Amino acid sequence: MKYVTVIVIAFSFILCRTGFAILLEPNCGIRAEVPSYRTRIIGGRDTQIVSHPWIAFLHYDSRIHCGGTLINRQFVLTAAHCLYGVPNLKVRLGGISLVTRGKSSCQLPAEDYMVDLGIMHKYFIRDIFLNDIAILRLARFVEYNVHIRPICIVLDPVRKLLLDNITSLTATGWGKTENGHEATGLQETTIQVKNRSLCSELYHVPVGPNQICAGDSATNTCDGDSGGPLGGMVNYHGTFRFVQYGLTSFGDLECRAPSVYTDVITYRKWIELVVIKYGTESLF
Repeated sequence: MKYVTVIVIAFSFILCRTGFAILLEPNCGIRAEVPSYRTRIIGGRDTQIVSHPWIAFLHYDSRIHCGGTLINRQFVLTAAHCLYGVPNLKVRLGGISLVTRGKSSCQLPAEDYMVDLGIMHKYFIRDIFLNDIAILRLARFVEYNVHIRPICIVLDPVRKLLLDNITSLTATGWGKTENGHEATGLQETTIQVKNRSLCSELYHVPVGPNQICAGDSATNTCDGDSGGPLGGMVNYHGTFRFVQYGLTSFGDLECRAPSVYTDVITYRKWIELVVIKYGTESLF
């Protein structure tokens, strides 16, 4: 797998399209609700893949490495730190379990994809997790169905203001549970958004406007959730869609203090330009 770094101002071409696209992928964020939950993880619960059909997990040597999200038919969004020291990285879509690919009659089939290109933000600083965002290009196109669909990435800068008024968001992943064990199935939890200054004080690093501080000892993400989504439902032209606001970046080793998330909407232009530059099909 090849790696490159990308910065927005490095592009020399001009985007031309009629109108303004609010969403990166028009057919995004629509899910089937399955009300069958069991209490589990750190204030979380088991969930079904059709409720989060965009969720991806990155793995190698049959081990979970990080989470991610499908953002269109060719690209998966994740954290930049997830791309370090991982040869032969694969992406699994449509699966909720680490131990099966859904071959039983009661499970929808999961799909594994090879990654042929990893694109990290040029200004990612690993020591402080600044600009902790990356995009993986899959070696083949994804076919959408009920349990494999893209998440919504908002391109409209006005929509960034939505985040300022949101107090809670949904996080999903396969990270450790409250008993310290890795979850064997997909988990979701609702976490509370905190003031960024709280995370700055906790971790002694600057947490700026391109990051989100959220979670506490009651509900939180944990080790293994890196790169996974933080989002919520938004009414878009009369249809509720799941929009990604952040992705899991770093947090407390004990998973009891608020965690820091990369603010995805802040990087909307970078995401759009990467998809256009490295994609092999027209975005619009």
